[in-house]
Amino acid sequence: MKNIFKLFIICLLITSCEETESVTFDGRTAVGFSVSEINLDIPTGGLTTSVPLVSTTTDSQDRTFNVVVVESSVEASDYSIGTATIPANSYEGTLDVTFNYDGLEDFVLNTLILAVEVPGGGSAFPPVEFTFLREYDITTFVCTDLTLILNEDGYADERSWEITNSNGIVVECADFPACPAGAASGSLDPATYNFAIPTLPAGDYTFTIYDSYGDGQFDGSIEGSYALVCTSQTVVTYASGGGNFGDSESTDFTIVE
Repeated sequence: MKNIFKLFIICLLITSCEETESVTFDGRTAVGFSVSEINLDIPTGGLTTSVPLVSTTTDSQDRTFNVVVVESSVEASDYSIGTATIPANSYEGTLDVTFNYDGLEDFVLNTLILAVEVPGGGSAFPPVEFTFLREYDITTFVCTDLTLILNEDGYADERSWEITNSNGIVVECADFPACPAGAASGSLDPATYNFAIPTLPAGDYTFTIYDSYGDGQFDGSIEGSYALVCTSQTVVTYASGGGNFGDSESTDFTIVE
């Protein structure tokens, strides 16, 4: 059943590509960012990242474009925006954005959304959204409770997971909730499920997630994900992943006291 469904999805994708290729611009210049989301950890001393720009036309001279802040959760002093430049005779350019460490708060996930303004009536691509976090040392962070978050695809009944200690002994495990023995494949709706994990003693552990079908958290249409986080500070992540990870995926982590 899964293979038939995947073939159907592939056909839809091929059809969509053909429709996209028939679209043409009306001669105006379209300029914007070629990525829409960027996730960053900001280290001590700050971080400068280059965002790729793309244009549908070229020019014999270097071009610069104004960049505006659409939305920000931080103060203007916490970042600085460079010049959006596309070199002469090129379709591609960059914009440098610098993030400062000192003004950010610990364990607060911040956002900054930027857009390109094109003079003369040209159109622009959608804005780019930065999500960024002040870097922390997970080896010194004390967490007393964990939560496993599963954002599932259409075959959540294929999922199971376990946590083993440094001796390979299973200390926590679960088949998927609400999945009785012999549940039909695809019988559970895609949803988000949370598991509360009791306090683990200080030590080294391994988290492993399994998929009985062998295609991870991807059913051909919905791409799921998972994250093992600290309950009191959910931005502190000990393991994460998703998509097609095959039969299983493992991550080592440490609990400190």
